[in-house]
Amino acid sequence: MSIAVLDKTFNILEVMARTGRVLSLAELAEECRLPKPTVFRILKSLRDLGYVEQTDRGGEYGLSGRLASLREYGRDEAVRNKALPLMQSLHEEFDETVNLGLLEGLYIRYAHVVETTQALRWIVKPGARDLFHTTALGRAIAAHLPAEQQSRLLTKLCAALPARGRAAVRVALEKELAATRERGYALEEQETVEGVACVATPLSLWGEPLAAVSVSVPVHRFPSERRTALIRAVQVAAAHALAHA
Repeated sequence: MSIAVLDKTFNILEVMARTGRVLSLAELAEECRLPKPTVFRILKSLRDLGYVEQTDRGGEYGLSGRLASLREYGRDEAVRNKALPLMQSLHEEFDETVNLGLLEGLYIRYAHVVETTQALRWIVKPGARDLFHTTALGRAIAAHLPAEQQSRLLTKLCAALPARGRAAVRVALEKELAATRERGYALEEQETVEGVACVATPLSLWGEPLAAVSVSVPVHRFPSERRTALIRAVQVAAAHALAHA
């Protein structure tokens, strides 16, 4: 027995793939023979997950590159192959743990890890998840999302928080994401794991808007000189990899 919402979701995706162009909500409802409110709710979920793109508020819908990567290679493999040269470059230079993360809903899922050879280390296993706003990976991604998509993400996050302080959390996050976008990298120190700092760069310029790479460093190996060198290396390596992507 099929699940009704999955039937409807794949009906919508198949119509979008078959037509090969962006479609309005009314067109999709007519083509799929579904009520507009139902189509709207499904499209909102697909858009929040990154599988559907919308031209603007109230605009037309189209399939995203993320859905194409699932069809062509498998999501993790496609992004991993694209990110691996950057990850290996950073690992060779600093011998610290390098992580690849994907934004899925409110969470960062770790898709691949290149481990440090040093004895004192903190390593997350592929498949583990953290709330996006607590990680450098998540902030790097969220900071470079289109404004409307970023706003929806923050709204969804704050809705799950206690009412008291919710507005203050949102303002602080908006400021942090704006600063992250301006400087081009995200920095997190001892917020996800005590004693560990992370520097992250988004992969959005490679056509992967929901992925990022970070370097995790024990704070005792993260003095100001090494911090500056690592940040610079992340920026240079990302730019080099992009030029050869």
